[in-house]
Amino acid sequence: MTQILTTVFARTPPWVWLILAVLVALGLKQAVDHSVSAGRLLAQPLVLGALSLHSAISAFGVHPWVVLGWPLGVAMGVQLNRWLGLPRRMTIQADGRFRIGGSWAPMALLMLIFWLRYAIVVALAVAPALGGKPSFMVLGCAAYGLASGLFGARAWRVLGLRRARTSAMPIPMAST
Repeated sequence: MTQILTTVFARTPPWVWLILAVLVALGLKQAVDHSVSAGRLLAQPLVLGALSLHSAISAFGVHPWVVLGWPLGVAMGVQLNRWLGLPRRMTIQADGRFRIGGSWAPMALLMLIFWLRYAIVVALAVAPALGGKPSFMVLGCAAYGLASGLFGARAWRVLGLRRARTSAMPIPMAST
C-alpha cells in the first residue's frame, strides 16, 4: 500500500502541489478575522462552484448521473450550512465591507475539494471502470456539489447582513 501511494504522489505533476499551496494560503487567510467586499465574497463560491462542476464533468462526462449528483450535493451543502450557521461571527462595516470572524471551516472545505478531486482522478486512473458505475458517479458528483453548496450558502449568509440592514432602514417619505 505504501508503495502504491509513493508511486501516485511521485507521478503527480508539480502544478498540482502548487494548487494545493494556493488553497492552503487561501484557507489560512480565512482562519483569522478578515474584511472582504461583496464582490470578493461572491467570487470564491462562484469560482469554486464552477471548478467543482468542471471537475465532475471532466471525470464523468455530461451524464445524467452528473446532472443528478452535483445539484443534489449543492442542495445538501446549502441545507447543511443552514444547520451549521457558518460563518458565526460577521458584521457589516460602515464602508459596506463585511468583517468575518476567522474559522478553519473554509480551510476544511478547500482541502475537501482538493483531496476529493485528487482521489477521484487517481481512482479513475487506477480503475477506469469506476467511471461507468452510477453509484461512484453520483457520490463523487454529490461530494463536489456539497462543498460548492457550503461555500455558496456561507456567502449568501454573509450577504444577508446587507439585506437585513437595507430592510431595517426607514423608507424616506415623498414630500407633497
